[in-house]
Amino acid sequence: MADSLQTLLDKRALDEMVYKCMHAMDTHQWALYRANIVEDATFDFTDHGVATDDAAEPMRGADNYLEILASVITGFDSTQHAVSNMYHEVEGDRARTRCYIQAEHFLNNDRGDRRVACGGRYLIDAIRTPDRWKIKHLKFQTFWFTGNTTLYELAGRASAAKRVAA
Repeated sequence: MADSLQTLLDKRALDEMVYKCMHAMDTHQWALYRANIVEDATFDFTDHGVATDDAAEPMRGADNYLEILASVITGFDSTQHAVSNMYHEVEGDRARTRCYIQAEHFLNNDRGDRRVACGGRYLIDAIRTPDRWKIKHLKFQTFWFTGNTTLYELAGRASAAKRVAA
């Protein structure tokens, strides 16, 4: 019975880890996102197709990944990342999570549709640390896009302009 309770607690903590990262990304709370990632984490967005050149290879290191992520996400007027159908496999201090992701991105612009959305699946490997579960590896498998995919590039430019102005 104790093992069943621990499994339920672990799965709920893994839910929280993923949800916190999605909320942190959409609200630009990078310290909150960072608190849920191990230092040497890897992030694989090579399936994305329209990601920045920085994401052409798996990104290594939590701070490096967050810098690249923020360099695009902060350029959008708003984003909404929703996850569903989370499935966790817990083995001791390691866990694997699979979930679906639907990401909406909005940017007012003069180059067409102001929206781009994509959908796919996150494959997440996590490890238990003394204070919480943290992401060790995340792969995004992209299934589809709809809308104006050039918005990723425009958002990157907008983010760079904001950094220069600051």
